[in-house]
Amino acid sequence: MVEDNMTQEQLKIVTWPAPVLETRAEEITVFDDGLRAFGEAMHATMRTAHGIGLAANQVGVLKRILVIEIPWDGKRYGKNGERRAWHDQRYTIVNPEIVEQEGVITFNEGCLSFPELFGEVERARRVLVKAQDVDGKAQVIEGDNLFAVCLQHEIDHLNGIVFINHMTKLRADAIRQKLGAP
Repeated sequence: MVEDNMTQEQLKIVTWPAPVLETRAEEITVFDDGLRAFGEAMHATMRTAHGIGLAANQVGVLKRILVIEIPWDGKRYGKNGERRAWHDQRYTIVNPEIVEQEGVITFNEGCLSFPELFGEVERARRVLVKAQDVDGKAQVIEGDNLFAVCLQHEIDHLNGIVFINHMTKLRADAIRQKLGAP
């Protein structure tokens, strides 16, 4: 049952080709302790899985909520050792919508729902996202570089789009074949 999954501390990450990953999530209209607890459980699950972003679809819940936390380590998530304002920040984002995007960046993306698989994906270098926090308060989030990539990747999940849909047909077909999916 979906509600049971929402109250557990550790959530189970769904792997592709589960249909929930390619289903659009529903807007959240109730902002309560259950939503806050679910957001915390998503953060805990993401950290345990060593991810930097997680959308509710990825834990089997079709609600428009995602979490992001990109740790600072000077190499892996920084460009030339550059620390960004979004490093080490916990984001719990509800009902996000990209309202502006500019530039182009190509990034070697991975996904917790596609374990051990990575591929080059082209995305906007900068995005502006309108959303709400877990209390329903409106917020505007501006992301660039890796943070922009992560926002787009997780919002895609909420829209039922998986990252292989952004890859070349050859690479996406190879992943589908490797995973034994149509």
